[in-house]
Amino acid sequence: MTGIRTICAGVLAALIMGCMEPVTENLWTLNRIAQMETEGYCRDIFISGDSVFVAAGQAGVQLWDISSITTPMKVWEMTLSDLGVSKEITQVEYEASIRQLFALESNERPIHIDLSQDDSVVVAGQFSSEQTKEFRVITNSSSSFTVYAADNDDGLKWSRFDYDPGFGLWFNSAGDEIPSHGNPNGIDIYENEIVLTLDQLGIEAFHHDAGNISSSYRIDLDGNARSITMINGDEFYVACEEGGAYRLNMGFSSQWSSEIQFAEDLYVTHVANNKYQLALSCSGNGLVLYEADSDFSIYEKGIHDIGYVYHTEFSKGYLFAATREGLQIFEIVE
Repeated sequence: MTGIRTICAGVLAALIMGCMEPVTENLWTLNRIAQMETEGYCRDIFISGDSVFVAAGQAGVQLWDISSITTPMKVWEMTLSDLGVSKEITQVEYEASIRQLFALESNERPIHIDLSQDDSVVVAGQFSSEQTKEFRVITNSSSSFTVYAADNDDGLKWSRFDYDPGFGLWFNSAGDEIPSHGNPNGIDIYENEIVLTLDQLGIEAFHHDAGNISSSYRIDLDGNARSITMINGDEFYVACEEGGAYRLNMGFSSQWSSEIQFAEDLYVTHVANNKYQLALSCSGNGLVLYEADSDFSIYEKGIHDIGYVYHTEFSKGYLFAATREGLQIFEIVE
């Protein structure tokens, strides 16, 4: 049964006052290790081993080799024309076990790119909703995957694909739409838990059990919920644009356990997490670092003007930033 959770403003204010700490000392610095010119705006990245797949906006999709972290090398690129689309590429995701790449044409449908044929790059087609804002891919087996999409019109949409060796093609074998309380613009998945961001309506969580997906709860948040980063099934960070960011811990009951709103004076579009390190993508305000303690306190660790930042990811002990100035790689010095 769907449970609706509404945040109490008074309790929230108390949590904020008790958990947020002012910036005083011990700020972290950033050392730039490398910067790659991606031609178009670097909108998103997906890191797999020594490979970085780049959503390069109007420049399409690119693959970079970072085996030498200080001197990355471009392996290949596919232009919008090569991909058969006309709008910029805003997201990429790669499933290494089946060697399948997925890219999102802005506000359109995800593109399926087959990398399993030796050194060839084959566009297998587009699928799912024409109003996809973000998606996640889950590999079911060596010959099957499922795409979960935040459909800005229809809610949560999923599509299963199976490989037919006789035809040498991937076929859409199943799928469904699950209505949401608002128009989703972001998604993340952890095991059987799926969470959508719903812009002004906060977030909505869904539970996947034995092939059935049902709404579990919804939470109202300040600002416009833009993206979500799940740490596990009960703890996650939500970027809320002008509302800053939230750290939520749902616990194991039907009531929320604890939450913190932070970075309220910033425009936050994404939160990346590496244990206690947080990197907030803040569009024109650059990159902001925070430290998250185990006692649920969050401390600001510095604002860094590295250009317009869309997205960040931690990997190999480095911080990768997708920016209008290309893909930048940093080392955080505490």
